[in-house]
Amino acid sequence: MARTRNDELHELRRAQILSAAARVFKDRGFHGARTEDICAQAGMSAGAVFRYFRDKREIIDAIVKLESERYAAQCQHLFTREGLLQLATISDAELERTFWPDEFDLSLDSWLEIARGQDQSRMLQLDEQLRTAFAELLRNGQREGWVRADLCPRSATGLMFALVNGLWLELSLGMPVNSVQAAAAIRDFVTVYLFSSQPEPAAGN
Repeated sequence: MARTRNDELHELRRAQILSAAARVFKDRGFHGARTEDICAQAGMSAGAVFRYFRDKREIIDAIVKLESERYAAQCQHLFTREGLLQLATISDAELERTFWPDEFDLSLDSWLEIARGQDQSRMLQLDEQLRTAFAELLRNGQREGWVRADLCPRSATGLMFALVNGLWLELSLGMPVNSVQAAAAIRDFVTVYLFSSQPEPAAGN
């Protein structure tokens, strides 16, 4: 069914509020921010804001959901053969586009919110699903011959997640990251540690 103009306007207003809320949350934190600050940043009255969200808690939950979905989608892309081929040749500019904080820049805040709340089990379940899928990818790669036969898939998975999540954490904390060196380290890890031989470039490159 085609979306109506009212549906599109509804989504536009929600996005406007979330974007405004993210700027306030980035400055004051999820729980230090006041509803009035969000309304002022969005240029909307409280009544208008609460037509789209019941309260501040629902705004926080919406941002946390978007951030966790973005993380999962990123991992699901990178932790495929095509994603590994991309990492094997990643440039510093591509690394910045891939790992640098997104529009909200609230990834770390969101994961801390999940860890403190009732969704902690969901976070752990998602993490385990992603790790299991990547380890299985490496096992398949060993059977197909493009992953080193002597590699331990589960151990390699732990190292891969530590590398990616460590980079993500440093960027989320605003720590200075040398993108040239980080890109070189990722290329070396994939090509030397994971792949059985020099990978062929992905189609279209």
